[in-house]
Amino acid sequence: MTTAAPIRRIALLTAGGFAPCLSAAVAGLVRRYGQVLPEAEIIAYQYGYHGLLTGTSIVIDDDAKAAIDVLDNFGGSPIGNSRVKLTNAKNLIERGLVAEGEDPLKVAAEQLRTDGVDVLHTIGGDDTNTTAADLAAYLEEHGHHLTVVGLPKTIDNDIVPIKQSLGAITAAEQASRFAQNIIGEHRSNPRMLIVHEVMGRHCGWLTAAAAADYRRWLDQQSWNPSLGLTRERWDVHAVFLPELKLDMKAE
Repeated sequence: MTTAAPIRRIALLTAGGFAPCLSAAVAGLVRRYGQVLPEAEIIAYQYGYHGLLTGTSIVIDDDAKAAIDVLDNFGGSPIGNSRVKLTNAKNLIERGLVAEGEDPLKVAAEQLRTDGVDVLHTIGGDDTNTTAADLAAYLEEHGHHLTVVGLPKTIDNDIVPIKQSLGAITAAEQASRFAQNIIGEHRSNPRMLIVHEVMGRHCGWLTAAAAADYRRWLDQQSWNPSLGLTRERWDVHAVFLPELKLDMKAE
């Protein structure tokens, strides 16, 4: 019977676009690891995979742990993000993150080995977590076991099979709140068309969720039709999603 190797060093990494809950997620992980693995050292790579490629990291020391709860009150990521894909060697060479002829996956994996990382805890979307799995597979092939734990984060909410990713609901609520303000402009002139564009690339979840949240807000309001204040005027009259074919003539 083999005994599991002790976990001495844990690395945190946030990557991809910002999403609500990133800062709080970092705080939550530091607190939890402090409970279950109090002797393990926690480091954080600065600016995601950018920091991993350049070997830029910080140690989450006792002072940081003592004040970790304040991260719950802030957005963004205290350890930084970047849009760095280890599979895009050409871009990484142009940015000076790897040298010509170097394999970015190998550079990152060797940095993890040099840093003595036993657990890599990534907070990100699909690209972030699949890249981490690729790193673990590479290291396993070269005699270094790395445990990868992925925490799904994306406001697109498009990580299968995760039902709800970190930041998705908050992003929908904030998009709805923005709509509550901007749709008030609909009476600013006789011919007014308001288009509220919500990001999501190929996924329409955020747009649909924002519209649904906005309409729940409408349900809670009182109206004065005699003065022209009606639900119909404040309502969303169309929701276009990338998953649905758009027929402009029919619209």
